[in-house]
Amino acid sequence: MENMVYFLAELSLVHYSTVILYSPSVIAASAVYAARSTLNRSPFWTETLKHYTGYSEDQIR
Repeated sequence: MENMVYFLAELSLVHYSTVILYSPSVIAASAVYAARSTLNRSPFWTETLKHYTGYSEDQIR
């Protein structure tokens, strides 16, 4: 899963409009969410992830 998170985060860097609109922490959290959902890790967003990132599932979806 870690490699997929890195890949998705790097993929966002290709799109300059994404980089300037969102903070790096939002991009990183979104990459984690996308990787977990792609790999069917349930739940996609846990309370622990919410605690450490400061983002709810609705904020990054």
